[in-house]
Amino acid sequence: MKQTIDQIPDDSYRSVLRIPSFCVLLVGRLVSGAGQILFSMATMWYILQLTESALAAALIPMLPYLIYAFMGIPLATISDRLPKKQLLIWTDVLRAGVACILAVLFMTESMQPWHIYAANLLIAILGFLFNPATQTVIPAILPNPSKQLAPANALLNSSSKTIELLGYAMGGILIALISVQSILFIYALTFLLSAISIIFIRIPITKVVKQKGISGFVKDSMQGITFLFSRKILACCIIFGAIINFAGAPLHIFTPIFANMVLQAGPQGYGLLQSAFAAGSIAGSLLSGKYAKRLSLAHWFLISYLISGTSLLLMPMFPNLYVAIACSFLLMLGLALVNVPLVTSILLSTPEEKRGRVMNSMGVLMSGVSNPLGLLLGGWFIETYNPSWVYMGIGTFVICMGMASLFVRPFREERGKRTPQHSSTVSSEV
Repeated sequence: MKQTIDQIPDDSYRSVLRIPSFCVLLVGRLVSGAGQILFSMATMWYILQLTESALAAALIPMLPYLIYAFMGIPLATISDRLPKKQLLIWTDVLRAGVACILAVLFMTESMQPWHIYAANLLIAILGFLFNPATQTVIPAILPNPSKQLAPANALLNSSSKTIELLGYAMGGILIALISVQSILFIYALTFLLSAISIIFIRIPITKVVKQKGISGFVKDSMQGITFLFSRKILACCIIFGAIINFAGAPLHIFTPIFANMVLQAGPQGYGLLQSAFAAGSIAGSLLSGKYAKRLSLAHWFLISYLISGTSLLLMPMFPNLYVAIACSFLLMLGLALVNVPLVTSILLSTPEEKRGRVMNSMGVLMSGVSNPLGLLLGGWFIETYNPSWVYMGIGTFVICMGMASLFVRPFREERGKRTPQHSSTVSSEV
């Protein structure tokens, strides 16, 4: 018998996809995400051709990381203080305007390298104003956020990974076929479409709580960090996540070297591993979005680390391309499993007026600092040790972190609280 609309569970993907405001926001995010990939690829390719310097080109994707690490929390504070709907619309419009100015500079042959760096800097700043506002808005537009937020986050994560997977392939083709200025106009169009879509979303007004003066702004900015560390379970999640990101960051360097030196699969093998990473992220997001409420956050951490660590351990033990593809898929599936429950838990426990600062503080603490340090350490490791040993070392460390989570008191307490509730739920269903 077919399910009627009323019989569809609130925590299902079908239920979330029946919410018009969410669907409009989702499509807008996908369109602008595809445009962002095109913009980044086109400007990086142009800089590489202009300067013939890999370092000059590498600064393009590095700029957002630097902005996030040093300005992510203050930008989130500004985002929390502004009306959300107007902020979402105007950040999209301004990003489209920056792209149009760049396109005109190209057409008039007035383009200088610093124009591209300045444009990427402005677009990164606007993006870090836009993202916290989105994280505040999503729970507000859901009729039943306690049940619908996990599948909503999973759909956003998995769809953005899908766009990322397809976008880089399509971006390479478009760069080869059309001019850079045409790509910039396409980029501008994607953000204008995103801005227009937001106009039709009904977004509740968020109350603005702010302290006056520079000292008040600093205190407001610190509220995200103090909120996270005021709850033991969240503080432990941040610490564990930062350690794992620090350990896993070198994989960005090791993967192409592993594909070439150990697997001897060349750039094709590297491309397949990257595709497996993206596919694993999509699958992990969808799985955890569907079953986020079935397990405690502590259980998700344990499962995530055991799957990811075992995958890293097996890759060098069985140096075969197909085994490596399967392990790469499982690696990212494992890491993605904990992402949706973690983000959902923090969003639901955070007051609406602080969500932007809390989420950006989480990102800065978990990856903004640990990733660059991990990359620096990884560069030294790759010069000193065999890639296979490095993979096995990181895998063993991740497994140990998963096992260590069993002995962390806040994790144990959460398991104790969730187990009776989970058991009663199961018995009632039977």
